[in-house]
Amino acid sequence: MQTDIPLKRLTAICAADLLPLLGAAGMDVVGVEILELPSLTTALDTVLRLRDRRGREHLHLVEWQGYRDPLFLWRLMGYLSWVGLHHPERPITITPIYLRPGDDVGSSLRQGLEGGLESWGITFTCVRLWEQDAEAAVDSGAVGLAVLSPLMAGATGALVERVAALVLEQGAAEPQRADLLTILGVFAEPLVGRDRFVRLIGREQLMASDLLSYLMEEKLAELEQERARERAALAAERARERAALAVAEQALAAERSIAEQALAAERAALKRQQLSLE
Repeated sequence: MQTDIPLKRLTAICAADLLPLLGAAGMDVVGVEILELPSLTTALDTVLRLRDRRGREHLHLVEWQGYRDPLFLWRLMGYLSWVGLHHPERPITITPIYLRPGDDVGSSLRQGLEGGLESWGITFTCVRLWEQDAEAAVDSGAVGLAVLSPLMAGATGALVERVAALVLEQGAAEPQRADLLTILGVFAEPLVGRDRFVRLIGREQLMASDLLSYLMEEKLAELEQERARERAALAAERARERAALAVAEQALAAERSIAEQALAAERAALKRQQLSLE
């Protein structure tokens, strides 16, 4: 399942809760933006405008990575370049966040000629959620961190229930509360099945979520893709069967032709024998 939209929504709702994860604890969130990159026909996940205790502001890019992409670090460098060119604010910091071990493509880019000196390099300070403590995230009381806890070390189904209770107790306004519960359900699915999660939360709690239509559309798209794959596999199997039948028919026709030729030759020989006897 693609996680971009749920994670962007989580960051928009709970940006302040995520600051400890970004190494920016103690700062204030001045604004949260999604910056479009027209030249790349894409968008940055989230750009936070932060202010420290001395009143100094800076931009902090948060880039969630939920799938394996060997070019991910190159994209990060491109994002920094684009923001630096188009936004005069300084400094600009960035935190890539890997959701799962399989998504991790490292934190450094190094370039140089083989056998020669390194020409240049860049290292990003990355967060790997599976290295974070799920219990500590929930105990912090920060809803944003708690909703991410199913992706952290030590996460259990019981912990997911505690997070759901925390979201409900916080009394966030709808549809934010429904969105948070929906996002929790996305990440908790390996620990708590979808049906069990719906029974735990209550269907009415989820129906107010702006994300629900997105998730339903994505699920329908996945089902349609699966059906398309099944149709393609069935069509390929039928094509193979037709090809095998055509080969069998050709072989049968060849055998029939050979038999007919043999029979004709036999008849001709018999006829010549009869003529010789006469």
